[in-house]
Amino acid sequence: MFCASLFVCSVVLLTLNGDVTASGAGRAFPIDSENYVTEQFQTVNSRLEWDPTNFLVDLAGHYANCKAVSGEVRVDRLTPEGQSIGGMVEVVDGARADIDSVNSYIRTTVDRWMRSRVYHDKIRGGSRFGCSIRPGCSGRAVISCLFSPGATFTEPEYEEALDEPQLPENIVEGEQAALAFTAQQYEVAERYTGNKWDRSHFLENLSGFETRCEMLENSNWPFTTARQFAAQYGVRISSVYGSAPNTGSTDEALNDILSKFKSIRHARDLGCSIIPDCIRSSGMYAVVACIYSEP
Repeated sequence: MFCASLFVCSVVLLTLNGDVTASGAGRAFPIDSENYVTEQFQTVNSRLEWDPTNFLVDLAGHYANCKAVSGEVRVDRLTPEGQSIGGMVEVVDGARADIDSVNSYIRTTVDRWMRSRVYHDKIRGGSRFGCSIRPGCSGRAVISCLFSPGATFTEPEYEEALDEPQLPENIVEGEQAALAFTAQQYEVAERYTGNKWDRSHFLENLSGFETRCEMLENSNWPFTTARQFAAQYGVRISSVYGSAPNTGSTDEALNDILSKFKSIRHARDLGCSIIPDCIRSSGMYAVVACIYSEP
């Protein structure tokens, strides 16, 4: 399974050295994937552009190699313009190297990144980026994206609202097993439920502590943890959850689940999280849990 936590990924730092550049460098994304990743990243940072000089694309190829490991990248060199460089690498399962498969590996990985605010910080901090992929690594493919400047920071226009409840500081990192929704999935949830998405991410965070594959076998999940944390901040909540077979399209499974959720008209906001790959003997299932705030 990919990064196990919705909000916390273990970070592996890589520097450009002999080991990293070994085993064959990666190649640039196909044009369809270049367009897709640009579109997705620009939902987080509208000023970010694909590097027109291909400097970052070529450099990312050094990190997309068969000896790479998933994690954060810090590059010990600057761009020709003197800017710092940083990024991420992900190793994914996939033995094929044809263009359709390569596009599929990239899309799945980018969608995963878009659900994590760990990666959002990288995207928000950059003005240019470039990516490469190395398929054919003994049943795996390696994907790398680099950004310049590479420092992680949050500009004022992206700062989250601080007047909404935030999770208590004593929550143990890594307890969430689910993934955040993407910006596009926010809109899908709003459309199906008729409720506004909680842009402070408080409700989304709460749902992340509850969403479990075990919900597949439990028709009356108590949401005990979410209710305890919400009560600490004087927030009243309602909850709902569901599941659907995931036969290869998480978006289709998500639509199937959300279409069965009833609108809670008196609720103000909602936040949801998803586990797309709960494995059971009958196949793979997606599980979604949503939490609503009440007046």
